[in-house]
Amino acid sequence: MPVAQNTIKQEIEVGRRFSPVVAVPTLLLLAGVYPGLALSTCLALGDYLPPWLAALANGIILYATYTVVHEGVHDNIVSRKSRFRWVNMTAAFLAALPLWLLIYPHRGSHIVHHRKCNSASDPDIYARGSFGVVALWRIPLAILGQFNPFEQYRLCAEHGLSRWQRYFSYASFALFVAIVTSICALGYAYELLVFWLVPFFIGYGVMLVLFTWVPHHPHSITGRYHDTRCSLWRGGNLLTQGQNYHLIHHMMPWVPWYRYERVFDEIRPLLEQKHAIIDGFWPRPARDAIDYTGARPAGQDDKSSASRA
Repeated sequence: MPVAQNTIKQEIEVGRRFSPVVAVPTLLLLAGVYPGLALSTCLALGDYLPPWLAALANGIILYATYTVVHEGVHDNIVSRKSRFRWVNMTAAFLAALPLWLLIYPHRGSHIVHHRKCNSASDPDIYARGSFGVVALWRIPLAILGQFNPFEQYRLCAEHGLSRWQRYFSYASFALFVAIVTSICALGYAYELLVFWLVPFFIGYGVMLVLFTWVPHHPHSITGRYHDTRCSLWRGGNLLTQGQNYHLIHHMMPWVPWYRYERVFDEIRPLLEQKHAIIDGFWPRPARDAIDYTGARPAGQDDKSSASRA
């Protein structure tokens, strides 16, 4: 049987060409988060907009907000070589605030996810299972964990944060609590529930389904070309903010979200040569995916899975 050609260098060259010095669309996305949330909420409070419509708008905004966090964690907003590299984590922190997300333990967890994707050590392995179990049970539990100070303390310790990063994370959690407590004390607990908490749970939950379950299902295959997938369906690139091309992100984490599709189009012949998982809206069954790729199930040695940063 002929040995497959190593095309990693060729793939990386394509990815580098689509990596800008400044990811302007990501900054514009961040710039719209707080004004968008404030506008829809104020219109509802002023009886200019039905509360359910404002809640829906806020859910959509919060759904989209994680993309800024994700890009900042990967230093994809401003080039790592720039003296303004600090913008990456600053933008990520600002986007993480309305998501009740501690940015440093989250970054540590996400980097481990890339290095150990679909293995027993993958922090996102909780999303292994059927759609119903993951979407309706495990993801809601994971979201609730963000409100648990003991869980957040554990994550800070687990991912080896520096003393400054740990203290910053503790202070961030205290800030979140102070903001929510103050709003409730002012008599706006119901409004907080309707215009933030419920939209947050729904919008953020949908995001986690599209970031964790759909791209990596069945969470039992490892390898550069097989531990995640590209899902081609009409409107997918817009509605998932490029995460239907999640395989491109895992292969080349420095490529910004709005250029995944262009990279995919250029290297698709290489991906097909490697039997990468390219399917439609709904992930194929686990057994079919393994048979199609010829990849190893998670747990077996696969050195290629360590090729990503």
